[in-house]
Formats: sequence, structure tokens, C-alpha cells
Amino acid sequence: MGKKDIGLKSYLQNRARYADLWNGGVFHGKQLVKPEELQEMTPVRSKSDKLTVLERTGDLVMKQNYGGQRFAVLSLENQDEIDYEMPVRIMMQEVLEYDRQIKEIRRENEKAYKEYKENQGRNGRGTRAGNYHDAGEYLYKVKKDDRLFPVATLIVYWGKEEWKGPRSLHDMIDFGDGNTMMSRELKRWIPEYPLHFLDLSTFGHFEYFRTELRPLLELFQRRGSRKKFMEYLEQNEEYWDMDDESWHMLGQLTNFKNIENFMKRKNERDKEEKKMFIDDMIDEAIEKGKTEGKAEGKAEDILDLLEEYGTVHDKLKTEILKQTDLQVLKGWLKLAARVKNIDEFIMQTHLQTEV
Repeated sequence: MGKKDIGLKSYLQNRARYADLWNGGVFHGKQLVKPEELQEMTPVRSKSDKLTVLERTGDLVMKQNYGGQRFAVLSLENQDEIDYEMPVRIMMQEVLEYDRQIKEIRRENEKAYKEYKENQGRNGRGTRAGNYHDAGEYLYKVKKDDRLFPVATLIVYWGKEEWKGPRSLHDMIDFGDGNTMMSRELKRWIPEYPLHFLDLSTFGHFEYFRTELRPLLELFQRRGSRKKFMEYLEQNEEYWDMDDESWHMLGQLTNFKNIENFMKRKNERDKEEKKMFIDDMIDEAIEKGKTEGKAEGKAEDILDLLEEYGTVHDKLKTEILKQTDLQVLKGWLKLAARVKNIDEFIMQTHLQTEV
């Protein structure tokens, strides 16, 4: 995601937002993750020994402290393109975190065992807790009662279309003919390893969020439709005063280049002036986002906009798709973002005789 990814990491380092993202996106609004219990951790996971050198870097990782006794490691991955190896990628990052915890357990056990041996040598006694209880504990330096902290990863998908990639390890595995006993048994015994998604292209329960994430995510989901964007602001006037950092983040995510000018005006009393400014800002963002790419892509984007108003006839589709002049397509794209219906688009492009 480039600059957007850096901006999101900084924005979500706010512990209240990070907790809200998990509570709203995973736990259906239940306040299970508490900001005051969160502590940021390094997103770099690595393993280095005689045989292996590995390093993986995630986006953002925080550790939750449950009353000073237990922890959970909560990782976040921002994604705007479909990664078809996602289950293996997440599995590797989580395994490296568990490996880090195992190393820490071994270091603590070795330290306690050394103290036990030293005390035993001095006075014939030692703290029994520092000793290993069987050959397995002594050999691998991990005791029977040692436990790992749970690790969970949330993938926030910012893409335009619904996630069509694998959602579990099973989705990536060829089990062969599913009707054979061998295939069924393999599928039953190999762990599925499901991923946890907040797919913003389809998510529909923004009422679960309690911070400024709610208006930010709802507006982001409407970024491709000038009509839906404006309807939301008109129906939720309280969100016009969303905090400055969230408006800046929305600007980065949606290509709103004039967000700085809007920031100066958003507290003005003249609602109509603010509405007009946002309207122009959205048009500019839609134009910028829609006019990138080849002629075919531009034509398809025009059709996407027109389909918001109803069915686009086949002859009109053909005329738009066969147009190869990028300047013409650019004008049509801007027009499609402004008209009120398909008939108005046809009339202004002089294509009415073709349908």
C-alpha cells in the first residue's frame, strides 16, 4: 500500500483505535480488547540458528496484558490487493512469534536451573522449581507446565472488490479427488488454519465501532460513489466534525487531494458551502482513481459508475468499450460521476442514437 500503509500504521498505533478495530471487526462490538491493557511490540519476527535464518515483518503488533497475569499477542495486517499465499504468510509470521516465545521460555528455564545448581553446590539445597523434572525437560529446556501466549492476526482488507483469495490453508491445498477415502482423511487430519478478515468491501456492521473508526470506515466504503458518500454525510451530520487525523487518513485512502483546504472549512457554519466543497473533492478523487490505466480499464470504470443508476443497455456498453481515445474516455468518466441518471449521460455524450 506504500504511503497509505505507512499512514495506516501510524493512525492505528493509537491504542483506542487499535482496540476498537478488534472489538468492532472481530468481536461484534464486545469490549474485550481494552486500550489501557495494550502495549506495542516489534512487528519483526525472526529465527536464526545453525540451520535457519528467517525474518518476517508485519504491519502492527500489540500485546494485551490481562491484569498483569496473562497476555495475548494481537497482530494486524493491512491489505489492499489479494495475496494468494496469505494463509502461508500469516502462518509463518505466527509460528515465528511462537518460536520467539519458546526461546524466551528456554532462557528463563536455563537461568533458573543455573541458580538451582549454584545454590545446591553452596549449601546442598536449591529451589526445586529451578530444577528439571525429567529427561525431556532437561533436553529441550521446556517444562511440562510452560505455556505460550495466544497469537491472533486480523487482516484488514481495503480493496475495492470482495476478497476472492484463499481464506484458509485448505483453500490452497490440492487434496485430489474429494470422493476418495484418502482425500477425505487428509482433509480431516491436516489443520485448516482459517484466516480472520475485516473485509471492508462487504462489512455491514459499523455500529460495532465506538471511536472515529466508524465514520472513517463507512465513508471509505462509499469512496467510489459520489451519491452514497454525500447521502451518508447528510444523514450523519455529527460526523462532519470527525477529528483532523481521521480526515487526513481518509484523504490518503481515497485520493482526496484537497483535504487540507477542507480541514480549514469543515468547522464553518455554512453547511451548503461545505457540502459543495466535499462534492468537488469527491469528484476529483473519483476522477483521479478512475482515469488511471488503459482505455479498457477506463471504459469499465465508466460502466461501473453508470450501473449505479440502473441497467446499462448492451449497445451503450459496446459504444463505451470500443472507444480507445483516452481523452474522450476521461471526459466520459468525469461526466458519469456527475450525472443524475443514464439518460442524462447518453444525452450529453450524443450516444442516444446508438441505443
